[in-house]
Amino acid sequence: MTAAMYSFMTTCKRNAINELLWLTDVLERIQSQKQKNLYQLLPNIWEMYKPTQSA
Repeated sequence: MTAAMYSFMTTCKRNAINELLWLTDVLERIQSQKQKNLYQLLPNIWEMYKPTQSA
Protein backbone atom coordinates (compact mmCIF):
# COMPACT_ATOMS: atom_id res chain seq x y z
CA MET A 1 0.00 0.00 0.00
CA THR A 2 2.82 2.38 0.83
CA ALA A 3 4.44 1.79 -2.56
CA ALA A 4 1.16 2.52 -4.35
CA MET A 5 0.69 5.80 -2.49
CA TYR A 6 4.29 6.79 -3.18
CA SER A 7 3.71 6.07 -6.85
CA PHE A 8 0.54 8.20 -6.90
CA MET A 9 2.30 11.09 -5.18
CA THR A 10 5.22 10.89 -7.59
CA THR A 11 2.82 10.92 -10.53
CA CYS A 12 1.14 14.01 -9.09
CA LYS A 13 4.49 15.78 -8.82
CA ARG A 14 5.45 14.85 -12.39
CA ASN A 15 2.13 16.27 -13.64
CA ALA A 16 2.34 19.44 -11.50
CA ILE A 17 -0.74 18.47 -9.49
CA ASN A 18 -1.19 19.46 -5.87
CA GLU A 19 -1.01 16.11 -4.07
CA LEU A 20 -3.33 17.17 -1.25
CA LEU A 21 -6.01 18.45 -3.63
CA TRP A 22 -5.83 15.26 -5.66
CA LEU A 23 -5.99 12.95 -2.65
CA THR A 24 -8.83 14.92 -1.05
CA ASP A 25 -10.86 14.77 -4.25
CA VAL A 26 -10.20 11.05 -4.72
CA LEU A 27 -11.22 10.21 -1.16
CA GLU A 28 -14.41 12.25 -1.52
CA ARG A 29 -15.43 10.75 -4.87
CA ILE A 30 -14.19 7.17 -4.85
CA GLN A 31 -17.27 5.68 -3.14
CA SER A 32 -19.70 7.22 -5.63
CA GLN A 33 -17.57 6.56 -8.72
CA LYS A 34 -18.67 3.73 -10.98
CA GLN A 35 -16.09 0.99 -11.31
CA LYS A 36 -15.74 1.55 -15.05
CA ASN A 37 -14.85 5.21 -14.38
CA LEU A 38 -12.25 4.72 -11.65
CA TYR A 39 -9.49 5.45 -14.17
CA GLN A 40 -10.64 9.10 -14.04
CA LEU A 41 -9.19 9.37 -10.53
CA LEU A 42 -5.66 8.47 -11.60
CA PRO A 43 -3.34 11.43 -11.15
CA ASN A 44 -2.04 11.49 -14.71
CA ILE A 45 -5.53 12.24 -16.13
CA TRP A 46 -7.32 13.61 -13.06
CA GLU A 47 -7.14 17.23 -14.31
CA MET A 48 -9.46 16.35 -17.23
CA TYR A 49 -12.10 14.81 -14.95
CA LYS A 50 -11.87 16.79 -11.72
CA PRO A 51 -15.03 18.65 -10.70
CA THR A 52 -15.11 22.34 -11.49
CA GLN A 53 -14.95 24.74 -8.57
CA SER A 54 -18.07 26.87 -8.26
CA ALA A 55 -17.72 30.14 -6.37
